[in-house]
Amino acid sequence: MTQFDHDSRYRSKAEFVHVLHRVGVPEETIAEIAAKLSDPVDLDESGAFLQTYGLTRDALISRMGGSP
Repeated sequence: MTQFDHDSRYRSKAEFVHVLHRVGVPEETIAEIAAKLSDPVDLDESGAFLQTYGLTRDALISRMGGSP
């Protein structure tokens, strides 16, 4: 359990990068995204930025095999 488990809005940058690797985002894209994100990552505030890469919470959940 991480310090962010109580609030799904926040993830550590390391956790978020791990998810990007897991769903198959290209390494170059991950590096570009990681360079621009704060730590911890506020998923709500970062939503518009992540959408420029075609990444939404629902898309990530789907690519991990879950359903939103």
